[in-house]
Amino acid sequence: MANIYPLKCPVQNYAWGKTGSSSAVALLSGQKIDEKSPYAELWMGTHHKGPAEVAVEGKSELLSKKIGQDLPYLFKVLSVAKALSIQAHPDKKLAEKLHKERPNVYKDPNHKPEMTCAVTQFEGMCGFRPAAEIAKHFDEYPEFKAIVGEKVSKAFSSAAAGSDAAKLKAELKSVFSTVMVAKSGDVKTQVGLMVKRLGEQKGCDDLEELILRLNKEYPLDVGVFAPLFLNHVVLQPGDAMFLSANEPHAYLKGDCIECMACSDNVVRAGLTPKLRDTPTLCSMLTYKAMKPKIMKGDVVDACSRVYPCPIDEFLLMTSKIAKGKSYDVPKIKGHALFLVYEGR
Repeated sequence: MANIYPLKCPVQNYAWGKTGSSSAVALLSGQKIDEKSPYAELWMGTHHKGPAEVAVEGKSELLSKKIGQDLPYLFKVLSVAKALSIQAHPDKKLAEKLHKERPNVYKDPNHKPEMTCAVTQFEGMCGFRPAAEIAKHFDEYPEFKAIVGEKVSKAFSSAAAGSDAAKLKAELKSVFSTVMVAKSGDVKTQVGLMVKRLGEQKGCDDLEELILRLNKEYPLDVGVFAPLFLNHVVLQPGDAMFLSANEPHAYLKGDCIECMACSDNVVRAGLTPKLRDTPTLCSMLTYKAMKPKIMKGDVVDACSRVYPCPIDEFLLMTSKIAKGKSYDVPKIKGHALFLVYEGR
């Protein structure tokens, strides 16, 4: 039988995390819980920003030292209380370039494709909405059209009604970039008008409720416009989605597990107090307008499901084992991390 070692894993106390014992991260950390502090992420891996330690006979040493190498992936638990940034992760080529040019901001040269699997009901925004939905929002949200402008909105709507894929991508880039680089005063004015109008109307649909919620979390931020051009996704426990490089997304609420290539490279441009690199984000995106694929996992056996992804660094598997039953984990090549989320 392969050696199994308990890990001591670092916690990231980002402001968007759930507080105290309401956070799954806090409960899983094994640390003394401060009920007033946010517990956002639990890191399991060898990344230099938060390396795990192996506990053996009362002594600790770095996991990387114990196994004689770095893991090619990073495994996390996230507990999200409020929206975290509109972001994307660079591909390998761009990551190397950003790290070389600004190593103080982009601290490693690796890409960061990732798989997100919901533990509780989990909300996020992922990828650009189908073009027809975005075009429709210009009519339904005059404030959105105002910030984009008549010329840009008209050009996008025309491309959305046509069949030229390259032109549609170019016009979608124009819409997104125009919103994200708009003058702060103009953004605050139009967001203010939009939330005032929605707040005064009788009854709001899910999209309108999301806009109002984001404005409460990040008042008058440009990211309040994001649900009008990004897909709003609600994952049920066990649902997963794969986030490729250069695809926009933002997590909104709930608990999830994440597995990714071993990197912490994030390019942000809204819904965050952290550094915003708007020009890089606008230039790097793929500008695909489509609904995201929600994965249920492929059945391995009566207990386990696996979530295939098109990269080599990791493979995510979940297992549910009945109380009092034993289970032999399928043979795995290389080093594996196991997280016991419930039970013992």
